[in-house]
Amino acid sequence: MADYLCPVNGLCDVYEWKTGKRIPEELIFYAKAGFQMISQKRADAPKMIFLGQGSIGKREYEFWKEIIGYEIMFGEGKCFRTTWKEICALLDREIPTILFGLDMFYLPYQQKFYQKQHILGHVVLMVGYDDENAYIHDNSKEGVQPVPLSNLEQAWAKSYIGISKKNTYFGINMKSPETDISQIVQKGMATNAEMYLHSALSFVGQKGLDKFMKEFPKWKNVFAQEALCKIYLHFIEYTGSVLPELPYEISGSRSGIINPHRASRDKLAQALLKYQGSFGVPGWEDAAYCFECSGEIIQTIVGGFIEDVGNMSFGNSEKYIPFFQKLREHEECAFHIMLRD
Repeated sequence: MADYLCPVNGLCDVYEWKTGKRIPEELIFYAKAGFQMISQKRADAPKMIFLGQGSIGKREYEFWKEIIGYEIMFGEGKCFRTTWKEICALLDREIPTILFGLDMFYLPYQQKFYQKQHILGHVVLMVGYDDENAYIHDNSKEGVQPVPLSNLEQAWAKSYIGISKKNTYFGINMKSPETDISQIVQKGMATNAEMYLHSALSFVGQKGLDKFMKEFPKWKNVFAQEALCKIYLHFIEYTGSVLPELPYEISGSRSGIINPHRASRDKLAQALLKYQGSFGVPGWEDAAYCFECSGEIIQTIVGGFIEDVGNMSFGNSEKYIPFFQKLREHEECAFHIMLRD
């Protein structure tokens, strides 16, 4: 079980099934800290800031496949009947299959949400089937859970916020897994650090952050207040450490989840300290300190953004640049350590 880590829980399950060893989900999921600035003129938020590199879904599994040692069998957007035949054929070949982007409203074993609340984007691992059910592992439940096919079809019927289309699956064929978990996680961290420090893309990593700091003070003269509000709200929502979520001050509701807006830097720091002795290197302690500091800075920025949204006041964006500059310093230090420079 690994609450809130469903995108990688199945991947870690398959690895353990094949090797008898388990990669901690935290080291896989939180390893992709970084920066991206996505510009889309027609989007609700014309500038979307993500304090991570890549995203859940295909990019996540593609990132790890060479490092861990597996092949991906991928499908999306087809009708349910065709998709069902394809994933059953994979299971007949003993290839467990990640089912991506389910709505918990239709999953009977999710008693808290079943027929009560739509929770989109859930990810499970399918390990068996018969004429009436799919049998899956869920990161929040022990044991195998049956899901009637009619329920699965409904749960899987919609695209998930631009990340995946309906009926998306990833067969994980763990053909030649690397058995040294230390090598896996250290190589993954170093690869992500390389992406951050030396990205070829101007909107990713340190280059993206530098570009953002040049642009951000000018946005008040480029975008209307409504668009600026959406840009700020997007930033706030996607800095949730556990999951994307607007805080109570804006949403007016409490999810019951302890979810500080530190862009998972606190979670990454905790994982680095927890597993340094077993899978890491001594430098992880220093990197954890840097990520803790950058997480605190992000939380401070979010606090200011919340006030600005509440007052619909976006004219003094320059005041945030020193915070982003300090964030850059801490992140650069942390990623150099992870790159083992």
